[in-house]
Amino acid sequence: MDALRAPHFYPSSTMHVRSMGVFSSLKETVSSKLEERSQHKQEEAYKQQMVELSQKDKFDLNGFYDHLKSAVQQMKAFMAIVESMDPEYRENPRLINGKVKRQISEKVGHSPEEINNMLRNYEQLSALHLWLSKRAARGLRIPETLDETTELGETASLLSVARDMSHVLEPL
Repeated sequence: MDALRAPHFYPSSTMHVRSMGVFSSLKETVSSKLEERSQHKQEEAYKQQMVELSQKDKFDLNGFYDHLKSAVQQMKAFMAIVESMDPEYRENPRLINGKVKRQISEKVGHSPEEINNMLRNYEQLSALHLWLSKRAARGLRIPETLDETTELGETASLLSVARDMSHVLEPL
């Protein structure tokens, strides 16, 4: 008799919630893979720059000037991307999704990868700003050089990890 029982159907709202979870997971996986690919491309570009720099017979002010021109071009591209954004996205970059990136890309003629690169640079600077403002609020010294910043950042990172792991290290 049980074999003849009709299959159980979930209410549509339950199915919708389950499918949302599946799509959300899929979206996260795809986003993660795209981010990895973009990161890999950046690493390859950096590696290529280092190889090219190491193979130059000499590096004078002409070479430095060329490097500066390249950096200025990238800054101009970043500025064009930001200028093309609606104010709501400038104020809250977390609202920028794939659709918005495509729209911006079409407006300014830069690829979504370039937009991702610009956003990654923004996120790094934003994280640095947050770290520095917390240091200032606590009355801690603000680093004066890149080396100091790196050293203090590594120390802060290690302390944060130690703080997070302290509950694991406590005896029972």
